[in-house]
Parts: sequence; C-alpha cells; structure tokens
Amino acid sequence: MMQKRSKKRNKLTTNKELARLAYDLHLLGNRLRLTISEINITAAYRIQIARHVQWMISQAKSLGNELQAKNPTAFLTKESTERIAEQLGLFD
Repeated sequence: MMQKRSKKRNKLTTNKELARLAYDLHLLGNRLRLTISEINITAAYRIQIARHVQWMISQAKSLGNELQAKNPTAFLTKESTERIAEQLGLFD
C-alpha cells in the first residue's frame, strides 16, 4: 500500500516571508503577462508562458492556506497581497 505524503509547512517560515513570496509571484506573473502581449513571439510560445503565469498566480493564491492563521482569501490578487504585506511590515 502506498504511503500518502503529507504537505507540512516549515514552521520556521514566517507570515511575512509567505507574503513576500506571494507578492513576488503576483508581480512576476503580471510582468510576464504584459511582456508576452507586447512582444512578437509565436502563439504556441505565448500560450506556454501564459500557462506558467497562471500556475504562478495559483501558487500565490494557495499560500494563504499556509499562513499561521489560515486565510485562503489573503493573496487572491496583487492588491490584496500588498495590503497583507503592508500589515506585516514587508515594505518598511
């Protein structure tokens, strides 16, 4: 019988670090989305990069479940992520 792997978060990772990661993922995703719309690349490559962007955004959103006080809606958008990051003192 196969053992199921647990997904345990490293308890040494702070909420501030999770907010930083979510913020960076949103920033990178938005920047890539803007760049692929402005440059001349093939549609197949554009689609491939767009899939990576979607993956990054979904990873950022899922980080809300890893906060010390779980908040699945914390990192849904770049703006909500910025608000949480400001509350945690990330931009100080």
